[in-house]
Amino acid sequence: MMSLKSPLKRELLDIKKRLRSAPDDIAALKELASVYIGSARYADAVVVLQQFLAKRPMDVDAMLSCGTCYRKLCFLEAAATEFERAARIDPDCAAAYYNLGRVYDMSGRSDEAVKQHMKAIDSAPDTAEPYYRLGVTFAGRNELEEAERWYRKAIGVDYECAKAHTNLGFVLDAMDRTGEAILEFKRAIEIDPDNAEMHLNLGAIYGERGALSDAVDEFKEAVAAEPTSAEAHFNLGVALAALGWDDEALPELELAVKYSADNTAAHFQLGVVLLRKGLFARSIVAFQRIMALEGETAELGYQMSLALTSLDRFEDAERCLQRAAREQPDDPRIHYQMGIVLDRLGRDVEAAAAYREADRLHVVTRR
Repeated sequence: MMSLKSPLKRELLDIKKRLRSAPDDIAALKELASVYIGSARYADAVVVLQQFLAKRPMDVDAMLSCGTCYRKLCFLEAAATEFERAARIDPDCAAAYYNLGRVYDMSGRSDEAVKQHMKAIDSAPDTAEPYYRLGVTFAGRNELEEAERWYRKAIGVDYECAKAHTNLGFVLDAMDRTGEAILEFKRAIEIDPDNAEMHLNLGAIYGERGALSDAVDEFKEAVAAEPTSAEAHFNLGVALAALGWDDEALPELELAVKYSADNTAAHFQLGVVLLRKGLFARSIVAFQRIMALEGETAELGYQMSLALTSLDRFEDAERCLQRAAREQPDDPRIHYQMGIVLDRLGRDVEAAAAYREADRLHVVTRR
């Protein structure tokens, strides 16, 4: 909770004091709106900006700020109204067209978004952002060649536009031009080396290609750039585990669930690594956390049964496997593990039937 003596709190109190003594102080209203926007209090900022606009109804900057706040609050119609007003008052205002295009994109009105982004480009041809945003619109429509064209135009206007390189990389990867995609991700990192997301993007594409050691290097860079990023620790943990380096993977996955307690994928990977390391009781805790969040799946039940079997909790393991088999009856692993559990329970006839079913399904799945 913010302290009453914090600089922001003092600044707010000072501005409000000025407004109490001079309610028509335009400068104070503008400062108050700016402070609210800077602290992400967009609803409060809208109230102040509307008071400001009541006194200065032709102020385009205030309209743009008000529209942006509405967009942040997902009040898209209200946001569009403000940006349309700004464009009517100043037909050369690229920011009005650009923001209006963003709102139309969010509203699913991509054809209108394209028109607005083109107007923004006409008004500000030397600014990369409208070209970039037009690329985003086309990528959202899965028109990848058009998206590539506009991202390249953004880069042509401003080579230092790291997000244009990044998004171009995604588009090239989707077009199976992975080598070119990697180059774009590397260029984005050269421009913004301390951006964790850039390293995560490159690490992900390395992982998809099976270059796990390279992926690990990028995910480590992401962790260094943003030490409390659950995503960075999770991706690093998964890559390390895929290489069989469970001792290194374990602390990364523990940090992933620490920084994102409801991340079921991280809990699952943590449970699997704990299971492989023979830490069966701890793996069960990880799996139970997923059950509490999302319920039980066949895969979760199977993994849980492995831990329970290792702890000689055969009845509990059987119940997990029965539920898993009902959900996924064609998985030979489930029936094979059921055979092991039934064997340990001394139910030889049922165990033999489970093994036979596992063998049958294994043959079927190999065809």
